[in-house]
Amino acid sequence: MQSLFQDLRYAVRQLVRNPGFAAVALLTLALGIGANTAIFSVIDSILLQPLPFPQAGKLVELVNFRDSQPDYNYPKGWIHEYQRRATTFSSISAYTLNAEYNVAGAGASDRAFGSSVSTNMFDTLGVRPALGRFFSQDEEKPGQDRVVVLSHGYWQQHFGGDPSVVGRNILLDGTNRQIIGVAPKGIQFPDPETQFWTPITYKADDTHDLWADFGFRAIGRLNDAAQPGLAQAELRSFHTQMLTLFPWIMPDSWAANVTAVPMLQEVVGDTRPKLLLLLGAVGLVLLIACANVANLMLARAASRQREMALRTALGADSRRLVRQLLTESGTLALLSGILGVIFAAAGLQVLKVVLPPDTPRLENIALHGGVLLFAAGVSLLAGVLSGLAPAWNAASADLQGSLKLNETNVFGTARRFQVSRLLVIGQIALAVVVITAAGVMLRSLSKLSSTDPGFRTDRIVSAQISLDRTACVKAGGCTTFYETLLDRAQGLPGVTGTALIDALPLSGFDTQYVFDAQDHPRSPREVASQGFSHIVSADYLKVMDVRLERGRFFLPSDASGASRAIVINSTMASKLWPTQDPIGKHLIALDKEQSPTVMDMNVASVVVGVVGATRNESLDRSSSFEVYLPMSPGNEKPVMNIVMRSNASAGEVASGLRRVVAEIDPAIPVTRVRTMDEVVAASTSAPRSLALLLTAFAVLAIGVGSIGVYSLIAYTVSWRTREFGLRLALGANRMQVAMLIIRQSLGLTLMGSIVGIAAAAAVTRLMRRFLFETSPVDPLTYALVPLLFASLSVVAAWLPARRAAQVEPMQALRND
Repeated sequence: MQSLFQDLRYAVRQLVRNPGFAAVALLTLALGIGANTAIFSVIDSILLQPLPFPQAGKLVELVNFRDSQPDYNYPKGWIHEYQRRATTFSSISAYTLNAEYNVAGAGASDRAFGSSVSTNMFDTLGVRPALGRFFSQDEEKPGQDRVVVLSHGYWQQHFGGDPSVVGRNILLDGTNRQIIGVAPKGIQFPDPETQFWTPITYKADDTHDLWADFGFRAIGRLNDAAQPGLAQAELRSFHTQMLTLFPWIMPDSWAANVTAVPMLQEVVGDTRPKLLLLLGAVGLVLLIACANVANLMLARAASRQREMALRTALGADSRRLVRQLLTESGTLALLSGILGVIFAAAGLQVLKVVLPPDTPRLENIALHGGVLLFAAGVSLLAGVLSGLAPAWNAASADLQGSLKLNETNVFGTARRFQVSRLLVIGQIALAVVVITAAGVMLRSLSKLSSTDPGFRTDRIVSAQISLDRTACVKAGGCTTFYETLLDRAQGLPGVTGTALIDALPLSGFDTQYVFDAQDHPRSPREVASQGFSHIVSADYLKVMDVRLERGRFFLPSDASGASRAIVINSTMASKLWPTQDPIGKHLIALDKEQSPTVMDMNVASVVVGVVGATRNESLDRSSSFEVYLPMSPGNEKPVMNIVMRSNASAGEVASGLRRVVAEIDPAIPVTRVRTMDEVVAASTSAPRSLALLLTAFAVLAIGVGSIGVYSLIAYTVSWRTREFGLRLALGANRMQVAMLIIRQSLGLTLMGSIVGIAAAAAVTRLMRRFLFETSPVDPLTYALVPLLFASLSVVAAWLPARRAAQVEPMQALRND
């Protein structure tokens, strides 16, 4: 211990005596450690931290896979039967995804998100109320369900944490509900936006209520002895019997592949591979930093060669010297680790802004205790990696010769720089891998961003108009309001076109459309065709400039519903009637996946137009079947989105729209005011953030790698001063000396680039799932990256080359 403390004190003194070296090495390692700690903190918070429920590992989501695609939707009766029959589960519950409500009540906001859940949901989650109580089984009966449970955050924000809130009433879309409880802090289900819960009702004697609505999801809590695989096998064993419970014939394949997916896995979704990709990138950055610091320490150890030789002469063995150098690198890494944690804490705030808003568990990202242990481990590893080469070099050096020869003779040999060259080549290779991966992602993002969505985005302002859910029940309630809204909005200054749609494209709120098509008979055992439907006003397709390929757009007369007109996209037309004219063909919508409906031409919808396919779901996904339905009595929705084409600024249009809505009904909120360009940009936030972070790490890798090249070239120039003086004395001109140094730098870059490109070809193939219309071995990226590094190597070598070219021959020889 005494010798260890001596080594530590000596290491600190060495760092203090060499502040320039210490500053560069500390900053280099701290950046690498900080970046790794920040990304690991994100991984820990999203992937590793358990969900905030007791025994969260027992919670599973029940997912049905159709052709490898997940389907989460079940009717209430199906989930109720799961709960009754399953023995491997202690509880199974149903829930709906969030819906927006107009809220009225003391301290409440205009709009809030809420989810409907089974009355046993909180028992399934294993949580207890922070205030009041949760739902009772009686409250799943119609008429007794006028209750609500608030989230802890909503209670704090809108009711000031008032404990007397229990028993008070609030209006949710015009329905009076009593607050019966408050959930504990941190409970965010089914997602962070959920602000309250209402009970799902069951009408035991109404088969349509139990089996016709496929809008419910299911989670379960496994028994202590059960595993997901066993529970899954049990649920699948019920399949044949449960199909017979439907009041109509169901396809044999429906819900045949129900799978018990751990809830945490379902929550994080496809975030895991993206985060692991980022961790791999910052891991390479850390290796580059370690190689850079190792090179700096090699150069510093070279200047201390005579010191080490003298220590040996005084009795120190090679192990003692190695321990001293490793202690110095370890001390440097420890200090870098402390600084790196500070960088990581600041970086986390940046990451929370850069990551997409819908990143799961984004609000949980923080430096947990496990992250600090990770930082300590990474710091220790960095200390060993950066100190290993100098320590090994010191242990194997000819120390006796160091006492006999002067420094210039010893260190002017090429052998002395072999390890440093290898380290620099490794740095360049690793940097090439990172920048190539970032370049491929940027190419993919560029193609994604330039993809034509199939509709107009410029000079289009959108906003969500939200009526109470009961508004459309009243005769003409929705229709009259929206007709008045469109008429007055059309008169706003600069507005040239207005229209309505139930869900904006690329918003992720599409409505499923299940149908049978003319000329496509199917067996009752086959699954019906599916697509997406859009309820629109007559001018929507014109305002959005969707291309008309055949037939016509909607007419104002179609709004009555008498014409039964629909418009379909070209994808649907080419798949259903590839050799026929789709105009005049019929579709019949199915409210439920039941036996095929007789194609009664007098009630079925008729195709009057075919429009170009739009990227409605996402820009990176080809168009699926899309059906446009005219907004007419019976299919109006209380929440619609208005789109306005305008020559005025977005701010002026938004202000005018709010004024118009307030004049019609001041109680109706206008929310989510955005331009369509903003909507499209939001849809690419996930690939943009991934590309941005990879680019940031690539820039860091380039910077550290360039410093490594500069350090080695500058170091070799300082030890070859006599050689350059001799060359100049023998007739070489100064440009030849400078080019000698630049060629050396280019040679290192060439070797590093060759190794790096070969490694990048393997790495980028693993990124295939993240790329859009871009080859993992993108020719342009693979051509530009080596050119970039060649340019950087010339820049890095320029100052040392000038210094070498300016050597005075007589002065250099006299100094020797």
